[in-house]
Order: sequence, then structure tokens, then C-alpha cells
Amino acid sequence: MNNLLKTFISVFFVVLVIANAGIFVVEIKSSTEITKMETELDSLRQSNIDLENKLGEVGSLEYAASMAAAMDFSKKAVPTYLDSLKYALNR
Repeated sequence: MNNLLKTFISVFFVVLVIANAGIFVVEIKSSTEITKMETELDSLRQSNIDLENKLGEVGSLEYAASMAAAMDFSKKAVPTYLDSLKYALNR
């Protein structure tokens, strides 16, 4: 009985060591994937900042004025105000 118990315990420890090694390999693969994702996330953040800056430039009045001048727009729009009852009552 004592011999059987020792064999069982040694087999159990071998199984635990193999399981620990397998878990270690899976953790290394997961760590590599996480590092890759973090790098991609940093790249996307930088790209987002660049796009926000470009959007700020394109949305500015200075950009609109320069594009209007480049496209030779010279007529200024006459605003329509909705204070008149003609527009409010749709007549």
C-alpha cells in the first residue's frame, strides 16, 4: 500500500509539473498577443490624434476662406432670417 501511495503521489506531481509547463506556454503566447495589441492600440491612438488635428484644420474658417479663394468664390451669401412671419407660418 505504501508503495502504491508513493507511485500515485509521484505521478500526481509529474502531472502537475506538465500542467504548469503547459499553462506557462499559454501565458507566453497570450503575453505576446497582448503586446501586439498594445502596439496596435498606440498606433491607432496616434492616428486618431493626427486625424483630429487634420479635422480641426479643415473645419476652421481660415481653411474655408482659403479654399473659397482658391476656387474663386467671390459672392457672399445673403442670410435668411426666420424672424419673419412669412417663414414661420409657411406662407
